[in-house]
Amino acid sequence: MTDPSIADSDNPIEEIVADDAREAKRGRYGWLSLIVAALFGLFYAYDIWQAIGNLFFVPADYAQFMASDKVPWWLLWIGVLIPPLGFAVAVFVGRRRNVFGKALIFLVGLAVVAALTFAVYALNDVIFVKSLPAL
Repeated sequence: MTDPSIADSDNPIEEIVADDAREAKRGRYGWLSLIVAALFGLFYAYDIWQAIGNLFFVPADYAQFMASDKVPWWLLWIGVLIPPLGFAVAVFVGRRRNVFGKALIFLVGLAVVAALTFAVYALNDVIFVKSLPAL
């Protein structure tokens, strides 16, 4: 079954894009969109990797300067949850878009995740500095 609005040609790249456009109309991801999602997924995974690293290293910093019971665990876990939630929202919002639209949605989602991650870092620093003992 072919879509008459999408012209067939002998160019393989146009065929790939046309096939992906057909899948987008059905609300599915074609294989070109899956490649785009996987490439952006690597950036989201890097952000998760950093957040998991914070789960291990930030408590050590707190223990070095003060009691380890003042570690803001809730904030560290929010940092871990932000990237996969951002990726899931980008996948959901981009399901009926063409490849360029999906890439743009993943890029905007990555920017939002980065901004929220930096906000978590800043809030963590504020909590850390306020909980330092007075000199």
